[in-house]
Amino acid sequence: MDYDSHVAATEAALDSYRAALSHGPLDAHVPTCPDYDLAALTKHVGEFCGFWTHVVCDGVGREKTPFPDFPSDRAEIATWFDGLSRDLMAVLRETPPDTACWTWVLDRQNVAFVGRRTAHELSVHRYDAQLAVGAPMPIEAETAADGIEEIFVMHAAWEDSKYGNGETVHLHSTEGHEWMITVAPDGMLVDRAHGKADVALRGAVSDIELVLFQRPTIGEVEIIGDRQALDAWYGAFTFG
Repeated sequence: MDYDSHVAATEAALDSYRAALSHGPLDAHVPTCPDYDLAALTKHVGEFCGFWTHVVCDGVGREKTPFPDFPSDRAEIATWFDGLSRDLMAVLRETPPDTACWTWVLDRQNVAFVGRRTAHELSVHRYDAQLAVGAPMPIEAETAADGIEEIFVMHAAWEDSKYGNGETVHLHSTEGHEWMITVAPDGMLVDRAHGKADVALRGAVSDIELVLFQRPTIGEVEIIGDRQALDAWYGAFTFG
């Protein structure tokens, strides 16, 4: 996916999140984020939007957008979220992807990283919000495949990354994507090809991404082999 595609995916995720938020109720439990109800998830997602908006503003050297505190009045939460999410979309649309800015990946210090990060964080969290209100929809296939790819970038950059003991995981999507992953003692090794692994996951790429992010799927994902190898994946990668 290129930058424009990441920005479009960010916008689609935010639109879907707003729709879920409008259905409420705000005290709906978010099953994939056990400590959150929909209001708490919205606080987290809104602050995520505000944070990255200000990162881009710093990179461009422009005045920062408003970043109001989370409202105590629940009737104001949707408006609060709407403002922060629309500010994020405005700076992403207006800023060239090669613009330098801070990120936590040393070799990807630009707005292109921000566009990709927001696309995938928000795609997963809009799914969380939809689960809370009972209307989950798949992640678009191209976005899901790129979201799986982004995991490897994130994991390699985390200072506190955890590893495995050489367990292997094969991902095979019905759309034709394949990954052979080794959860090695010194990192994740990835070969984008067919192979024999300790455990194999087969299904739609959206559902495979959801499994990797420890989310319930919409369609069936066939899991073949040693589930302890999948546990090794979860030991190395956990997304809240």
